[in-house]
Amino acid sequence: MKMTIRVKLLLIILLANTALVLAIYVANKLAFEKSFSQYIENTSRVQLQEVIAKVAQTYEQHQSLDWVDKGSDAWEEVVRIYYDLSDEGTPRRRIAPRQPLRRYEQRQNDEPRHRPQRRRAEDQVRSQRERRPPPPRRAVERRLLLKDAHGKLLMGNTKNTKNTFWFPVYKTDHLAEPKQQRMIAFLGVEGSGLIRNEFDTLFAKQQQQQFILIALIALLVTIILAVPFSKYLVKPIVLLRKNAKVLAQGNYDAQVDIHSKDELGLLARDMNRLADTLAQNQSARQQWIADISHELRTPIAVIRAEIEGMIDGVIPTQTEQLMSLNEEIQRLTRLVDDLHQLSLSDKGALTYNMAQHNLYDLLSRTFAKSRHLIDAKHLAFSLQCNEHLEIECDEQRLGQLFDNLLQNTLRYTDSSEQQPGTLDVKVLQQDGVTSICWQDSAPSVPQSQLDKLFDRLYRVEGARSRAAGGSGLGLAICQSIVQAHNGEIKACLSELGGVAIMIELRH
Repeated sequence: MKMTIRVKLLLIILLANTALVLAIYVANKLAFEKSFSQYIENTSRVQLQEVIAKVAQTYEQHQSLDWVDKGSDAWEEVVRIYYDLSDEGTPRRRIAPRQPLRRYEQRQNDEPRHRPQRRRAEDQVRSQRERRPPPPRRAVERRLLLKDAHGKLLMGNTKNTKNTFWFPVYKTDHLAEPKQQRMIAFLGVEGSGLIRNEFDTLFAKQQQQQFILIALIALLVTIILAVPFSKYLVKPIVLLRKNAKVLAQGNYDAQVDIHSKDELGLLARDMNRLADTLAQNQSARQQWIADISHELRTPIAVIRAEIEGMIDGVIPTQTEQLMSLNEEIQRLTRLVDDLHQLSLSDKGALTYNMAQHNLYDLLSRTFAKSRHLIDAKHLAFSLQCNEHLEIECDEQRLGQLFDNLLQNTLRYTDSSEQQPGTLDVKVLQQDGVTSICWQDSAPSVPQSQLDKLFDRLYRVEGARSRAAGGSGLGLAICQSIVQAHNGEIKACLSELGGVAIMIELRH
């Protein structure tokens, strides 16, 4: 059987409340028994005040406890006082002794003329005797216990001391303070720790029944409240589940309308952000495919047109035409190589051989390889770097980074013989961070588009960039290389009027 979250929540609430009710019941029962035991003890103490006083008085008369013995007149008097006390601690009405009754019967026998009245009196006396309960002397003697100050049992059975309350008996001394009075014995009542009274038992039973009724009502109320409460808790989860199904079907416009501030609300907001991210990724992927197909279509179309023209004899097969085809093929090759590099970077398959290398030598070799292009562009450049600055890097990948930055500057910087452009490279190393500032002169890029320069196939002006021969992947590759060296790269406006590429390498 499949259990839903709602059923599990309902069961958990019921189990928790049931355990709570049982715990309260056990605690209430223990507290009631303790309180009722204290009540019986206090009641017994009140009832035994006169008996305790009689024991202390008898002790004063004999100056010892030797008088404590079954059948002794002194002990019988103590037992009689205890018996004459009612359950409320008030003395019972004493029944007239038998001797006056006998005198009354003898007097009636001496008066024959009053025989009808005598018979009625005899019947009345007999009825009184039948109604009068016999004195439970032996039962009282069995319930009343006495032991001396050292704990030695003087009266009663040792088997009956388990549930007995013991009350101290002090020697009567009106001059001594209560704390200084000497204890002479302990008086107890057998079974006084138990509920023996019929009304006490009925009261305890009623209390237990009432608590069980309250517990059942509490569980019923819990069930009534738990059903809608569990539905309320599960409702956001149902909405999240439906939204996840919609996302799995490719509809990234679906949003979950949950505004609570708890964990489910946070999960809903995270799922909404996930939907937005998936939508952006889908759009970027579609744009990526469209840009790649567009980039590949242009050189392929040029190559195809020129080859078809040569086949048809429209275009003569000359060295210039072959060189044009070779340039288009090289452009296509660079584009494929850049895409391959990015795909390897995304998969983490690019290998980096880290070692200590001189950064000044790497930059110098980069400018030396492209010296003829720099001169042809009439570009003035300056390099400010410590000749002994070394960093841990991959020499080949870092050289590729500088080559891409230099090609980007040569393509997009306005420079001529009359108005030469400027390239300024500054390197600074401080506190374990190597900072490289690569900035060129005009033209610049709008502030809002600086962050997009590292997007793949992004161009500020697509037509001019393609005319310059760029594919829009150079800075994206630079970003991958910098990140692999535990660094950061960003673009900002240059002081020279162009774009500044800021690189920070941590080591």
